[in-house]
Amino acid sequence: MSIIENAIQQSGDCSNLAASERHIGDAWNHTTKLASQFDSGMKVGRKILASVAPIFDQFGGSHHLKPIMSGIKAYDQGKADVMYGVNNVMSHYQRIKRQVPEIDL
Repeated sequence: MSIIENAIQQSGDCSNLAASERHIGDAWNHTTKLASQFDSGMKVGRKILASVAPIFDQFGGSHHLKPIMSGIKAYDQGKADVMYGVNNVMSHYQRIKRQVPEIDL
């Protein structure tokens, strides 16, 4: 039993912990699914942009692509930052879980 579960059980309300864990898990799953769908849309958008870029270049409208490309670069940087943060948190979580099994994470 984890430290949090012990504290809640001592206070007499253990059902809130299970509900909170379930709620957090559901929110995480929903968020990762949404992010995956958004990322898939960005991949499709990149493919479309790559296929129409020569047309814009041919007719002299390539200056319209610069804001789109900067938006894609900003998205890529934001995604990289988020993934770095998630990986960092998960590595710390796994390390703590391995080194301190008593807290039952």
